[in-house]
Amino acid sequence: MQYSAPVNPDACRDFALECNRQLFEDAHLLSQEAFELLEKAELDAELFTHYQVLRYKADMKFEEAIDHLRLIEEEFPSAERLALLRSKSSGEGFDSRA
Repeated sequence: MQYSAPVNPDACRDFALECNRQLFEDAHLLSQEAFELLEKAELDAELFTHYQVLRYKADMKFEEAIDHLRLIEEEFPSAERLALLRSKSSGEGFDSRA
């Protein structure tokens, strides 16, 4: 016999948003680390290359966080968004851009 706990969409959304917050924080830290390299007095080509690598990693992490947030909104829409969708679908016509 398998046991399956009921899924709480709000708890899932909260967990996903916490993971997303961590992704943005990681991206911000990488970006900050990169910009700190530019403030060093002994900036040379090697250090600048390291800066570019860190900025690239930060940009990729920001992109991942944004994509993750879009997925959260698709899979676990907020109560406000659900209410908006319901009100639009019960009105004159459904606007899929909502």
